[in-house]
Amino acid sequence: MKTFQRSGFSALFCFIVLIFLGLLAPLLSEETKEKSGLLGPWKAQVELSYVVTGGNTATSAFSLGTNLARKWTKDSLTLKTFILRSTATTYNRWAVGTETDYDIVEETVKNLVAENYLLSAAYERKFSSKLFGQLGASWDRNKFSGLDRRYMAIAGLGYVWIEKEKTNVKMNAGLTYSSRKYIGQEVTSFAGFRFDLLAEQKFSDKSSCSSLFIFDQNLKEMKDWRFDWTSSLTASISQAIALKASYKILYAHLPAISFLPLLDNVGQPTGLTVPYSLKNLDSFFTTSIVINF
Repeated sequence: MKTFQRSGFSALFCFIVLIFLGLLAPLLSEETKEKSGLLGPWKAQVELSYVVTGGNTATSAFSLGTNLARKWTKDSLTLKTFILRSTATTYNRWAVGTETDYDIVEETVKNLVAENYLLSAAYERKFSSKLFGQLGASWDRNKFSGLDRRYMAIAGLGYVWIEKEKTNVKMNAGLTYSSRKYIGQEVTSFAGFRFDLLAEQKFSDKSSCSSLFIFDQNLKEMKDWRFDWTSSLTASISQAIALKASYKILYAHLPAISFLPLLDNVGQPTGLTVPYSLKNLDSFFTTSIVINF
């Protein structure tokens, strides 16, 4: 398991490095005019958040999101990554000696309390001003929700309801194929159905909001459905920098099962485990700095 975690994190790191190399390449080029075709310019966005506390307890929370997009006349390609890690450090202290002559012993315990990773790629092709097709693939991990890894391929059709200067509303529906592994369980593969709705609204040149709702249904087991709902508010400081507040909800109607060690009536381990259903709902609130390239 540790080997897979290291390799998964390494792959994630390499993916981000490639994105930044892609961003630097145009800057190193002598030609600054926009090119047509596949070698044309990319637009990138980086969201960074880091919070740390210290003292009698210590916590740290780090999140990094990237969005790399390229648009042609009828086609668009989007690459996204997301990392969220949060740790908490506690100090266990006790005294050794007598009441008048003793030493203080301190033990530091550092625990990972949140971990979430995402890699995704989406390709869209316009068939008309309203109708478009979409192909996509993703990998994600959320260990504290019991998800060790999930691979998903997506193919579907979308429709643009509103496309104006300040308002954009579109939906997409399609079929998926997933390979999913919960921690401590076997890999399961299944076909599914996905529906997503994106709404974006600009209040002014410096402020906007957006909301993305994604619904996934396992067609192999109808009770197994989930949704991902993210809403955000953005305020620009300059053309390149903005502040962003986001609230994300992850809901699983059929959550993962965790296995707990079983103790006897006097608290001694029996060597057995019992199943325990994790919570259906996870939520994340983040404030971040957004850098536009």
